[in-house]
Amino acid sequence: MVDALRHAKSLLGLRNLKVWLVVLGVLVVVQLFSTSVVDSKRAADSLVSDAAVNDSMPDMTSSPSKLDPASNPAQPRLPRILHYNRHSACHNNLEYVTSRLGLTFTFLRPGFMGGLGMHRDRANDIINDGLVSALCKGADVIIISDTLPDARPILQSLLRDNPSDRCSSQVVVELTTRFDWGVGDFDEYHQLMWELSKVKPKNLHWVANNAFEAKVMADDTLANPEFRILRPSGFSDVAQKPISADEKSLAMMRELDHSEVLATMTYLGIPFRRMVGHYGGPHTLKQFRAYVEFPYQVSTMKLYENLSAGVVMLIPSKDFFKELIDKKIHAFGPWEMLRRMGPNWHDYMDYYVPELSPYIYYFDSFDHLSQLLNSTETVDTKNVRENAPKAYETIREEMLHGWAALFAEMGFPDVKVDGKKSSPSMHAIKKFVVPIRYAEPKDVTEWKLTYKQVKEWKHQQNVQFDQNKPKLNELEREIKEAMSSGRGVQSLLRKKNGPKGDLMQVQVLDYLNGEKNGMTNVFGGSLKDAELDVASAVDTLLNQAKVEVNLDFELPDFFTFGHLARYLHIFHVLGQPTTSLDASIKAKIPDFEKRINSGISTLSKRLYPWLISSSTLDSIDSLRKPWKGRGIALTFSSSGFRRGLHVILSIRTVHSCKLPIEVFHIGEQDLDLEKRTLLAQLPGVSVVDIQKRFPNVQDVKGFNIKPFVMLASSFEEVIFVDDDVTLIQSPETLVNESANYKAHGTLFFLDRSFGAGNSTWVQSILPYPSSMSETSRYMRSVSRDEQESAFVALDKSRLGVLHALLAACHMNLKESREEALHKHTHGDKESFWIGHELVRAPYAFVPGIGGAAGIFRAKPGQPEEKEVVCGPQSHIDEKKRLSHFNGVVLLHKDQPEKGYIDFHHYVAPVLENTGNVDIGFHPWCVHSRKPDQEVFEIRKEDREVLQKTIELHKQLVKNGFDVLSDGTLV
Repeated sequence: MVDALRHAKSLLGLRNLKVWLVVLGVLVVVQLFSTSVVDSKRAADSLVSDAAVNDSMPDMTSSPSKLDPASNPAQPRLPRILHYNRHSACHNNLEYVTSRLGLTFTFLRPGFMGGLGMHRDRANDIINDGLVSALCKGADVIIISDTLPDARPILQSLLRDNPSDRCSSQVVVELTTRFDWGVGDFDEYHQLMWELSKVKPKNLHWVANNAFEAKVMADDTLANPEFRILRPSGFSDVAQKPISADEKSLAMMRELDHSEVLATMTYLGIPFRRMVGHYGGPHTLKQFRAYVEFPYQVSTMKLYENLSAGVVMLIPSKDFFKELIDKKIHAFGPWEMLRRMGPNWHDYMDYYVPELSPYIYYFDSFDHLSQLLNSTETVDTKNVRENAPKAYETIREEMLHGWAALFAEMGFPDVKVDGKKSSPSMHAIKKFVVPIRYAEPKDVTEWKLTYKQVKEWKHQQNVQFDQNKPKLNELEREIKEAMSSGRGVQSLLRKKNGPKGDLMQVQVLDYLNGEKNGMTNVFGGSLKDAELDVASAVDTLLNQAKVEVNLDFELPDFFTFGHLARYLHIFHVLGQPTTSLDASIKAKIPDFEKRINSGISTLSKRLYPWLISSSTLDSIDSLRKPWKGRGIALTFSSSGFRRGLHVILSIRTVHSCKLPIEVFHIGEQDLDLEKRTLLAQLPGVSVVDIQKRFPNVQDVKGFNIKPFVMLASSFEEVIFVDDDVTLIQSPETLVNESANYKAHGTLFFLDRSFGAGNSTWVQSILPYPSSMSETSRYMRSVSRDEQESAFVALDKSRLGVLHALLAACHMNLKESREEALHKHTHGDKESFWIGHELVRAPYAFVPGIGGAAGIFRAKPGQPEEKEVVCGPQSHIDEKKRLSHFNGVVLLHKDQPEKGYIDFHHYVAPVLENTGNVDIGFHPWCVHSRKPDQEVFEIRKEDREVLQKTIELHKQLVKNGFDVLSDGTLV
């Protein structure tokens, strides 16, 4: 140890203090060997993975290690072992092996020298810095496990011309996973493997727990050193957990959420329980009826642990396994390499090798698996629970004696299994060399030429395989489409076992919305290529609804809720005197009015108990009855009073808008009495406690109150405005001039594209999304944000809009939002358009993604970036004019003392540009990819509006936000 330290200190190649500290840390850890595994683990844990040294570093002049045979000639010569590894399972395996061999080891986490896939130059730097030399002087044997490229400095050192650069330890490569995992410079790394195989350093030994990696290395690099198979120990000290008698009858399985295998088994009703997280180890697993596995690797530590413990494993047969992979039903990473090994590929996959296969059960199809698990007969016909552990004990003994023999070859003949020396004839060591496909290259030049042929062969193999893909059957196609679209297998199960008539529902609603067969430019699109017998369809839906009205569903189950809500929407429309349904069609439907009215009454109470009850409202029509005219609704608490007052006065004074205004609050404490009194004195302003309108709605606050505010408003046409909106145009003008509003009764604006999204959840609750939605950013998973709800206008006189708003309210109830809406979207905003989708009510968005208005970004010491505009979120109307900002005119919200934004430009994105929002700058910025098409100077008349809005705010600040009853400032 002292010599190693002196050697390291004398190295002139150590480039900096950090490297020197790393060397010290390595040497300290190597010295901390002890006679117990626990102590060696403690020593290993003392190594900080970057360049840190333990403060309690022992005296470097201390007596030699007790493992040093020179200090005690009578003591057996045992090696100092360093385990170079980052995988816990490999660590545990070596821990078991060394405990049986009477050895200890310490381990070194390779991460301190760099991440996965180290480059050749980095490895050379480490060698030149003397770290490899110092490391190897501290250990007799270095065992490299798991990811081989981690040890690239050690391996490259073995080919150095200068002996002092080479690692002096015995080096054992225990190949357990990809030999070139994470490597970037493949050609150089593969050449390294070949040169090591060609040179055959005497102190380099190759070990594998299966034949696959050796075969891949030979096929890819032409390197075929002599390997020995030393299987993993299969040992697990995870204590067995007791399970119930019912659990013992279950088959367990572990699959990813979006696995098509999991989806298929679920759809077919194959009985199993999915394991998530820790399951209690193999000794717990063996108590279950069986463990179903679709392998994700050719070999895993879990396989050996299960065999050793006697777990009853069910595995796809090799033919079925190949079929699943070829059809891309099962994801299996090594398949590209494994399939190149020819028709006997299974010889290189431990799940099928003759040594282990007698203790595994195989099924030839999902139907076969279903038969096995649905049968009342025992699955374990070969008594694997008893026989597998016995068989694996023989494998384990051979492995232990193989390790002992390897240590003997490395110069440590005193290493024994459980203290007993065995003869080589008792436990033959399984050594093998993988033949390569080409003539063995004589030198590097020949290797490079042959290596090119190898790469071309691999390419041709892949092309050939890709051209011979098997065809999917109908069920496989349906499941693949459901999983890839994000709808999931539940959408298929709902069609199979759940509510009936979803397609008929949307077809009837599309018909009632004016769509017909052959129409293309439509909202819904279900009738593009379909004829509908309306009378028959309505009659069928009335019959189905009578059966399904009592379907069980939890509040977050928006799929079932939407199914029932569409019934209610249809019946409510058909029940109106002005319905578009022809009288001749009604005449074909028995008891039409009676059945329609019964459906409306029953479904209203079932879906909206917080609204329809004997003590509040008896029907949705009773809610509608007092609604009149058009008006503006806001909601804010005491903390938002100043912002809200500014918006109200800007509507009145800047925009001369006389529409009546309702300000909603939630209970007496939300908006204090003084502020309510002041607001109520303003002309055309009334203050409403929403709890008095909807006493049964509890725990709805913040963003999620917006749909309830719009529903509770006394206006038939309600314009909702956030308390921090800056209006460029009058709210009434925006509504009056909107073609979307005229057509659908909705005025929706698009949000910014903060980042890519995932439409899986929404796809799963919509059995038939509208044609309009299929082009949206959200449904294409282009953006996680679709709508912004700072400004929303709805015409509640239209029943489709009303039912969509009711659906949005349902989605914002406490349990609904916490268990569903907020898990997949932000706040309330997406509930408006999703509500329309759920009830199949037409809507549209104003073209133009949310942008920004204000100033150009200018970073310290740099010129203005005229493609980046910073300020509140801006929106344009259907005529491409600025409409409003979702944000205040202040540089910092609620802090006027920090100044106002100097508005001069805005960006109106025409491209989706997901992630073009810079939230690291204040105010937030939007980066235009096409500034010549997207960045504009704010028009003079709009700047005048902004100036008036800012001056109004300054006056309010000056006067302490005190106003007279006529709205003028005090």
